[in-house]
Amino acid sequence: MAHEIDLAGNRYSLGRLNAMQQFHVSRRIAPIVPTLIPVFLRVRASGKPLTDDLEGLAAALQPLADGLAALKDEDAEYVFGTCLSVVQRQQQTGWARVWSGSQTMFEDMDLAVTLPLVVQVITANLGPFINGLLTSQASSPAAAAARAG
Repeated sequence: MAHEIDLAGNRYSLGRLNAMQQFHVSRRIAPIVPTLIPVFLRVRASGKPLTDDLEGLAAALQPLADGLAALKDEDAEYVFGTCLSVVQRQQQTGWARVWSGSQTMFEDMDLAVTLPLVVQVITANLGPFINGLLTSQASSPAAAAARAG
């Protein structure tokens, strides 16, 4: 599932979270899922990664940043660390992990780089699950009754 993106002049490979990591990240971000819904809808509508849509990326990051700010420190750190643990950056000699322990492995990686990477990992790994929730809500009996009424 790994896919590659270009961000801030570097090429990154976004890996796959295992099922347990997906579970733990999803339960920690549950309070901010409402802020992620516009992100998933925009990605689904455009059919391209957020990094190809800078206006969409900017619009998506503000509510996400607000949601992350509301998380407890340990939850936010878990989400960031877990998501960045599956990201690699292309180097001349190959690929290098960007995260170790609780810090980035590259001095030039600040919040302007790490936050979009975290969003991309969440989108790639949890997007199908959240899209399934959106689809099931849209086709629920309550939604059908609201459209008919």
